[in-house]
Amino acid sequence: MKKLNRKGFTLIELLAVIVILAIVLVVTIPSVLTTMNDARDKNLQNAADTVAEWFTKQYELAVLGSDLGSGNVSTAYTTFGLTATQKPLTKEVLIAAGIADADTNLDLTEPKSIVVLNGTKVCVKLTAKSGGSFYNNDTTKYDNCKVSSGCPSTVTCG
Repeated sequence: MKKLNRKGFTLIELLAVIVILAIVLVVTIPSVLTTMNDARDKNLQNAADTVAEWFTKQYELAVLGSDLGSGNVSTAYTTFGLTATQKPLTKEVLIAAGIADADTNLDLTEPKSIVVLNGTKVCVKLTAKSGGSFYNNDTTKYDNCKVSSGCPSTVTCG
């Protein structure tokens, strides 16, 4: 009887590998999704803090005079006219502050995304738009809204 030189895997071996890969996927997918949602939540908080810092910098430049500061006061800031009253944020201001694609990622309607001057601090509230890069589908854990530091207790996401 001739010995056959069989190369390859048996059906049982292939099924065992598929079952092992399926188990690995079932274990890792929830943790990957949680990590992605946490990253989106932190990105929204960073965006709110970035816009608040941008307003603070522009305000300081306006007070010092643009010729004394390290840069010119942004035209987005001067046309926005930051005052002590609550104002809705505009796409132009968010883009000037470094938030790309603000109109597709953030809900810019008042009171969902606003800026308020709180004494000497700037308070920014941002709300993620459904389908945007900041939005989390898990609304039981994430509220898709963040406020910057320095906000009064009246500015909340609730």
